[in-house]
Amino acid sequence: MLYDERIGVSIVCVSYNHEKYIAKMLDSLICQRTTFNYEILIHDDASTDNTQQIISRYAKAYPQLIKPILQTENQYSKGINPNMTFNYPRVQGKYVAFCEGDDYWANPEKLQSQFEIMETHPKCSICVHETQCVSPDGEPIRQKFPPINVKEHIIEKRRYLEYELKRGLWMFQTSSYFIRSEIIRNYMSNYNNQYPVGDMPMVFYALQYGDCYYIPRVMSCYRTQSGGVMSSLNNRRKHIQFQKKMIEGHQNFDAKTRYVDHDLFEYAEKRHEVSILLLEKKYRKIAAPRYKEILNRMSVKRKAIIMLGYFFPERADKLERFRHGWSE
Repeated sequence: MLYDERIGVSIVCVSYNHEKYIAKMLDSLICQRTTFNYEILIHDDASTDNTQQIISRYAKAYPQLIKPILQTENQYSKGINPNMTFNYPRVQGKYVAFCEGDDYWANPEKLQSQFEIMETHPKCSICVHETQCVSPDGEPIRQKFPPINVKEHIIEKRRYLEYELKRGLWMFQTSSYFIRSEIIRNYMSNYNNQYPVGDMPMVFYALQYGDCYYIPRVMSCYRTQSGGVMSSLNNRRKHIQFQKKMIEGHQNFDAKTRYVDHDLFEYAEKRHEVSILLLEKKYRKIAAPRYKEILNRMSVKRKAIIMLGYFFPERADKLERFRHGWSE
């Protein structure tokens, strides 16, 4: 990965069968107004629809800006991470921004705003902003990132980890991330991701180098229910496997960072263990002393379902399946 002073930001994109969305995503990147040069590094993982043809058309129109890799064989199915293997090694910018093929940016000043913030706050390793969630057809819905009201502009590392690990909140969306490229370089060289997702450890890793700056302004949109890992977790078996992988990821990252925030990672592991017990209908085990703090933080409704499951596990499971839409 070579840093080029002429390029301020490298935008990393991945796509797969996004023909309905990819043009809007690329348009939102192309229209950015900046005082610096930037590049768009897009990797398409052998889409079977017209995604690659659309990307090729844009790359031909903007050859200095858009730098595509168009696979003929799907890499993800081979266990290859497209960003780690194909996108990150060709980053030349001082900073890295992100946008997946079905999402898009909603403000032409996004890159400039985040660039200026990071230039004036050298102790921050990552910058994020508010993200609006939209339906598959692009209509705004009630959900936003962050899911709670955040007052501080600078979120200290420990505070950010508390949001994610202790409160179980998915705080910010990938399309808002803006990270120093040297951190991505170190991430590639020094960390072997054990999580079932790539974004969480990348952010956790960035926080080892500094705090997070939050801009309370919507500058990107996240398209829900358009595929991906999270939308496939309505299957009970897959959800259990996902929770177990999350525990492995937490344990690995905790050890990698020399247990500096062990209490938070251990708490997160317990949350995932409770989720597994719920999925396995083992309600009585949730009453163990190990999960006392987890239970105390649960809502009254959640506690009532667990109590019902203590005596009538099938009835409680029926409520859980209805609530989450689980299939077997």
